[in-house]
Amino acid sequence: MLGQQLHPVIGREAEQATLDRLVSDVVAGRGGSLLIEGEPGIGKSTLLAHALAKARAAGCEVSAGQCDELGRRLPLSVMTRLLEIDTGSPDPRRAEAARSLEQPQQAAGWTMRLLAGDPVVAATEQLLVLVDRLCTTGPLVLAVEDLHWADEASLLMWRRLCRASVQLPLLVIGTCRPVPGNTELEPLRRDLRSRGGQLIALDRLPESEVALLTGLLARGEPGPVLAERLRSAAGNPLYVRELLDALARVGALRTGDGRVELTSAGRDVEKLTELRDVIADRLAGLSADTQEALRAASLLGPEFSVRDLAAAAGRGTGSMLAVVEEALGAAVLESAGSRLRFRHGLLREVLYEAMPPALRTAFLRRAAQELMASGAPVERVAELILPVLDTAEDREWEWLADNAERLVVRAPIAAAELLEHAVRQAGPDDPRLPVLTAQLAALYFRMGPLDRAEELARTVLRQAADPELLGRVRWLLSTIGMRTGRYEAVVENWRAATGDPRIGPVWRARLLALVALARQLLGQIGRARLAMAEALDEGRRLSDPTTVGYALHAASVIRSWHGDQAGALALNDEALAEVGNDPDLVDLRLILLGKRATDLDGVDRLQEAEEALTQARTLAERVGATRLSMTLVQGAERYYEHGRWDDALAVLDEVTDLPPLWRLARRGLKALISARRGQWEEAAGFLEAPAAGGRVPGQGPVAAGHLLLARGLGAERAGRLPEAVEVLMGLMAETYAHDLGNHPEWLPALVRLALAAEDRQSASAAGIAARQAADRRPRPRTRAAADWCAGLLDQDPSRLLAAVGYQRGAGRQPDLANALEDLAVVQAASGDLDAARASFGEALAVCAELGADWDARRAAARLRPWGVRAGSRAPHVRPSFGLEALTATERRVADLVAEGLSNPDIAARLLLSRRTVETHVSHILTKLQVRSRREVGAVADPGPGRPDRQG
Repeated sequence: MLGQQLHPVIGREAEQATLDRLVSDVVAGRGGSLLIEGEPGIGKSTLLAHALAKARAAGCEVSAGQCDELGRRLPLSVMTRLLEIDTGSPDPRRAEAARSLEQPQQAAGWTMRLLAGDPVVAATEQLLVLVDRLCTTGPLVLAVEDLHWADEASLLMWRRLCRASVQLPLLVIGTCRPVPGNTELEPLRRDLRSRGGQLIALDRLPESEVALLTGLLARGEPGPVLAERLRSAAGNPLYVRELLDALARVGALRTGDGRVELTSAGRDVEKLTELRDVIADRLAGLSADTQEALRAASLLGPEFSVRDLAAAAGRGTGSMLAVVEEALGAAVLESAGSRLRFRHGLLREVLYEAMPPALRTAFLRRAAQELMASGAPVERVAELILPVLDTAEDREWEWLADNAERLVVRAPIAAAELLEHAVRQAGPDDPRLPVLTAQLAALYFRMGPLDRAEELARTVLRQAADPELLGRVRWLLSTIGMRTGRYEAVVENWRAATGDPRIGPVWRARLLALVALARQLLGQIGRARLAMAEALDEGRRLSDPTTVGYALHAASVIRSWHGDQAGALALNDEALAEVGNDPDLVDLRLILLGKRATDLDGVDRLQEAEEALTQARTLAERVGATRLSMTLVQGAERYYEHGRWDDALAVLDEVTDLPPLWRLARRGLKALISARRGQWEEAAGFLEAPAAGGRVPGQGPVAAGHLLLARGLGAERAGRLPEAVEVLMGLMAETYAHDLGNHPEWLPALVRLALAAEDRQSASAAGIAARQAADRRPRPRTRAAADWCAGLLDQDPSRLLAAVGYQRGAGRQPDLANALEDLAVVQAASGDLDAARASFGEALAVCAELGADWDARRAAARLRPWGVRAGSRAPHVRPSFGLEALTATERRVADLVAEGLSNPDIAARLLLSRRTVETHVSHILTKLQVRSRREVGAVADPGPGRPDRQG
């Protein structure tokens, strides 16, 4: 065999220089990202190996992994291998991550559970946290080959790693083939281009470089006949190498006088016109036993153990040693730590594709059954069953029925495909059919589409006789109704359940608790109270935490509606205690924590509200709950109300996968902040969202209230005051009654605009609504809004002073700025110009802190008729760059970066999410005009005593 050492930079000097620079940068603490593209065998792996070797030599921690075609349905499998996640790892950080990824094992059997969270989302977050922490001890290099075969979750995580590399000592390298029609990699390419990442497209080597490569491999300059033969390799380095090896194996190369030439024996390999042909020729030289074992190995993914190989080949482990030794000696396999892998992916592909379909099916089924018997992880077994679904038999379906719940957790996409096939194949009398259908319905409830989940659930109602399964399916249907805002359907589903004698008392009570919530959201308060009381009594009689928890939640909502915030909080706390840490009630616990935060904020217990939201966010991140993004939007709303607009925007930038109405909430907040800051072009982009239709969510932030406020500001800026009033009068509709109760400060804006438009009727209507809200919910916030409206309507400075005093004490800076503006105008109109100047000056100072340029301009325009102008000193304007450009939160984050803390540790210290901290660090790097955390530390804390723990 020809020389094994291939010089890594032949014809790739520019590409190597790019990689060398990226490695040098990460050693210096500056991260980066790179995608290498090229056809099979073009040199991607060789170039990557050179970079990884250099990184290891420079002291970087290096991890490498490889995707494979069979593993595309198994989320994050390449990432867990890449990061060496194992509970037995000697690295406590990796062992901790492995434990956090483990799902509680359910007993085998035909069950159905509604998972509140998405284990894949939760796992992604845990892996990203691990990467953050690994980067605190030094530079980290992560490399994944064959990204064109990566699963969707791994690609998404890879993109997030590329984004994180901008602010961590992290180098992220991927390789892929230019697969026609593969659009999944395009977002990754866009991210790289937009964030300063590198893209390298490897082309074929020119003939001069092929000659140099041949000289190194065959130890001589190629003669004319050999050079002509090598042209068939088309400049592909792997093809050149394999072709030379094939020629050497048949004795077709003659070396002498520094030259190597093709002999007449070379005619024996004339048929090797394609790279795959040459690779097949290499494999054909192995013994029959080794070829058979390698065929089995081609089914096992990028890496495998000798034990896995023996199981797939149907042989004993001891008999595999000679086979493995031969494959290693022939450079077909190579060691990967304690495991094995093919030296090049093409070797595995050729073996896999060359197998006749019947033989491949037999190998896959035998391997799957061996792994079933050995208790292998469910995702490994599913990986082997999926390609042979059409030939699966009772043994495979029995395994699926027993392991469906575990598979749904570990590999939901594979589970959906297997379950869909099983449901189609099962006969109508198969006892497994109802539970498999129910499992599939529960899976679609979590991952969508909901209409498919509902369709399957109704199918189970016609199939099943088991009372427990029927109860769970009825619960699923009511939960779908609550999630989609179809509250009448929740009531109808309960009625159907009460008429079905197969549904037991526990499920009837649980469904009634949801009816109480649905009736409250339908405005049927009296009937909601009756349903709540009955459900609560029944839940306590049955000692059922689910019924009691939801009934107490309904009771708390009803108390809030009637203005009894203390009672509402007490009931909410009682519900939280009842729910505890039950994994089946995570969704309810998140709902309760979100409501607790809203109620505490409503009575100005701000620190406690912040802590409740932090608990909700932490829990949602840990379990991958679908409510995570909704919890983040709720937190952003609080930041907005308390003047932390940059923090609100940072949170909103990280939010993904929101339901439609919550997407409106996100756009509305961004539009309102942009409008109040005078960034009208940005605001216009958010204002293009359609108006909210139907009923808004009963809890959490509003769907379109902030969007309407921003539209009103836009109409006011254009001088269309009647239009602005008409827009804001939409907030008086019944649809917004619940939200207006939580946001009484919206009404003074309507009063101000209506008075300016000389629409006294609309102004009075808003004032009456504010007074009614204060009477129904007598708390400082509603009373302040009522005073504010009355002060505008009656031109009474004392009422406005009361409103200003509340906003100032409660720390609601945006409302304080507006209340001060209105106070200054009323004071000026009454002739008290000195007081007006003082109020105006304070309003401008608050606006400057918020960056509320439009608010400041409007206030100045309103006061100009009385000659009240800003003082001689212009308000402080934050610069764009340097330490002075940092917001208060960014400065705190920068100080903690300087101390060497990781993003997760900073998040825990400041009660933020890890992704919010990540966004802040990106802003800090831009504003300080630096490229690494180390440089942030030097700028933020240049003192000689600062610990330098961040690589």
